[in-house]
Amino acid sequence: MTALFVLIGIGLLVVGHANAAFVVVGVMLGVLWLSAQYATFRQAGKWAEQVHDNLDELRSAELDLRQLLDDLPDAVVVLARDGRIIELNANTVALTGRNRDDLLGRYFVELFAGGDHTRLVDLWRLLRQGDDMITPTLPFLRPDGTEVLLEANANLPLRDPDRVVIALRDVTQRVAEAYRLEKARERFRLAFHGAPTGMALSTAPDGVLIDVNESLMSMLGRTRDDLIGRTVEEISHPDDWQRNAAQLSRASAQDSDNYRMEKRYVRGDGGVVWARTWVSIMDDGEGGSLAIAHIEDVTEQRHNAERLEWAATHDGLTGLPNRFRFLERLGAYLETAQPGSIAVLFIDIDNFKVINDSLGHDAGDQLLQSMSERLRSVVRDRDMLGRFGGDEFIVMLRDVSGSYDPFVVAEQLRAEIAQPLIIDDAELFVTASIGITISDREGVTTTEMLRDADAAMYRAKARGRDCVEVFAPGSHDATVLTLRTTNELRRGLERGEIVPYYQPIVQLGNGHLVGFEVLARWRHPERGLLGPDQFLPMAEETGLIGEVGAAVLRSSLAQLGQWRNSTQRFSDLSVSVNVSVRQLMSSQLVDIVAEALAEAGVSAGALWLEITETALMADVKAATVALRELRSLGLHLAVDDFGTGYSSLTYLKRFPVEAIKVDRTFVNGWGIDQEDSTIVEAVVNLGHSLGLSVVAEGVETPLQLNRLREIGCDRGQGYLFGRPRPAELVEAEYSLA
Repeated sequence: MTALFVLIGIGLLVVGHANAAFVVVGVMLGVLWLSAQYATFRQAGKWAEQVHDNLDELRSAELDLRQLLDDLPDAVVVLARDGRIIELNANTVALTGRNRDDLLGRYFVELFAGGDHTRLVDLWRLLRQGDDMITPTLPFLRPDGTEVLLEANANLPLRDPDRVVIALRDVTQRVAEAYRLEKARERFRLAFHGAPTGMALSTAPDGVLIDVNESLMSMLGRTRDDLIGRTVEEISHPDDWQRNAAQLSRASAQDSDNYRMEKRYVRGDGGVVWARTWVSIMDDGEGGSLAIAHIEDVTEQRHNAERLEWAATHDGLTGLPNRFRFLERLGAYLETAQPGSIAVLFIDIDNFKVINDSLGHDAGDQLLQSMSERLRSVVRDRDMLGRFGGDEFIVMLRDVSGSYDPFVVAEQLRAEIAQPLIIDDAELFVTASIGITISDREGVTTTEMLRDADAAMYRAKARGRDCVEVFAPGSHDATVLTLRTTNELRRGLERGEIVPYYQPIVQLGNGHLVGFEVLARWRHPERGLLGPDQFLPMAEETGLIGEVGAAVLRSSLAQLGQWRNSTQRFSDLSVSVNVSVRQLMSSQLVDIVAEALAEAGVSAGALWLEITETALMADVKAATVALRELRSLGLHLAVDDFGTGYSSLTYLKRFPVEAIKVDRTFVNGWGIDQEDSTIVEAVVNLGHSLGLSVVAEGVETPLQLNRLREIGCDRGQGYLFGRPRPAELVEAEYSLA
C-alpha cells in the first residue's frame, strides 16, 4: 500500500506540470507496475514454501531409504563410480565390525586383503563394462581378528549407472558345511567303491540302480553299464524278489531305516549267487528315498551249511535220510495226519553180517547201496525211505488206504530185494524181514510207531525170515524185543562195547578236581552211542547187570591206575562207580571188587561205590551186611540220589556210608523253586549233622554253585564242571596223553 501511495504522489506531481490526459495515463501505468510488483512478491512466497516442503520430503525420503537399507537382511554398500563407499546399511557395520564413519569414503577394495585387490579390480571392470561375472567369495578379517567369508553380489542400477550397489552375505558356515558335505561325500565314494563287498545305491521303493561298486560287478559278473538303470528285481532270483519287494516297501512306508535278508542274485552268465544283504533307507534330500545295500557273497557258506545239514540228516553211504531226519519228518506228519493214514515199514536185511564178514566191508557197502536203489524204485516220491543204520532201512507211507495197501508195498519191497545181485563177480541172493505198523489211533508217537514196526520185523525174523509181518495192536510180543537186546548186549560185552565215561567231581570250596563218577555207555556198532537208560533196565531184567557192572568197574579202575601212575596230578583222585540192586544182593560182589582193585593196582581208598536209596531199602538187612563187607575192603560208600527214596534216618545211621548225593532233580530247582531249595538245604544240614560228606549232582549254573557254596555243600558234579567223557577226551583235557 505504501508503494501505491508513492505512485499516486508522483502522479500528482506530474499533474501539476502536464495536461490532464497525460496525468491519467501516468497514474494508470503506475498502478499497473505496482500491481505487477505485488503479484511477483506473492508468487515468490509460494515458491519459498514449496522449496521448504520439497526439502522436508527429501529428508523424509532419505530417512525412509536409510531405514529400508537397514531393514534389508544382507549387508549393503553403495559405491561411487570411482569405487568409494558412499552409503551403507546397519548390517554392513554389524558384519564388518567397523563403524559407519570408518567405512564411508573408503575404497571398497581396501576392506580386503591385498592378494584379492587384483581380482576385485578385474571384477569391477567387468561390472562397469556390463559383462557377465561370477559372484565372488572373499575372506574378510574383522577388527577382532576373526575371519569370515563374504559373498559379494554386485548390481549396477539402470537409473544411476555411476553408482554400484553391492550386497554382502556371510557364507562362512555355508562354505564350511559344503566342505564337510563334500568330504563326507568323498569318504562315502571311497568307502562305496573301495568296499571289498558288493555295494549298490538305488531308488526306493522301485529299486532302480543308481550306482554300484567294483566288488558287486565282479560278484555278479556284470559291467557297470549293464547294471545302472536296471531294477533290483531284474537281477534278483524270481523266487526271492517277492519277499525282497515286500521288505523294501514296508521299510519305506514305515520309516524303518534298515532291514536284512539272505537272497539270491542272478549273475550275468545265468548263475546264482547267494548273498547276505543289509539295506538302509535314507532321504535323498528331495522328498524321495534311497536304498543303499551292502551285499556279501555267502554262496560258499550257504553251500557248506547245506552240505553240513545234508551230512547231519542223511546217510553218507546211500544218500538216504538218516534216523534223525526220518523221525523228524515222521513226527511232523503224525501231528496233522488222520489216524490210519500213515504206515511205517521196518526192513532188516537177513544174514547181512555173514555177507559182510565173508566178502568184506566193501562188498557189504555195495550191497547196501544196491538195496537202497531197489527200495527207491518201489517207494513213491511222496513217501519217505531212510536208512536207520547197519542193514536196517525204514519206509514211511503216506495216505495209505484200500487202494494203497502197506502190506502189498512191503511184499513188493521184499520181492525187489530178493532179486539176484552181482557183487565182485559173485551172484548173491539176499532176503529181508519186514515189519509193518499203522498209525491206528490219535496221538500215536514216532517212538511208538518205530517200536511197533521194529517188533513186527523181529516177529518176521522169528517166523523164518524173508517175510512180512503186520503189527497187531495189543499183541506186542515183548519177548522178541527182549531177546534182541539181550543177544546184542551179550555180544557187546564180549566185544568190549560197554565202556566207562567219566564226569568230574570237584571240591566246591576251592574248585579242585577230586575224582570222577563212572557212567556206563554202550558203543553200539549200528545204533551209535547209547546212554544207560537205553540198556541198563534191560540188563537188570535179564540178569546181565552183574556182567555190565563188573566190566565197567574193571575198566574204570584199570584206567585210574594208569592215570595215577602217569601223572602226579591224578595221584590223589578217586572214581565213583554205581552198584545196582542185583549187584548189591550178589554174594560175588565183594570178590569181584577185590579182584578188580588188585588187577588195577589201585588202593581201595581210591574207589567209591554208589548205591541208590531204593537199592538199600529193597532188603535192609542184606544191604547192611553187604555194605559192611565192602567197607572192610577199605573203599568208600555213598548213597546215590538221596531224597528220591524212602529211607529213614534210623536206617541211614545203620549203613556204613560216608557220603550222600543230593539228587539232580532238587538241585535243578535250587534258588528257583522254594520246595527244592528247602530240600537241598535240609539234606546238606542232615548230612553234616550225621558226619557225612554231601555231594550235589546236576550242578549246571553259577547260581546253583554259589548257593551250594553258601550252605556249605562239600562237593559237586554236573555240566558246569564237565559232561561225561571217554578216557581219551579226559586225557586230552588234562594233558595226560
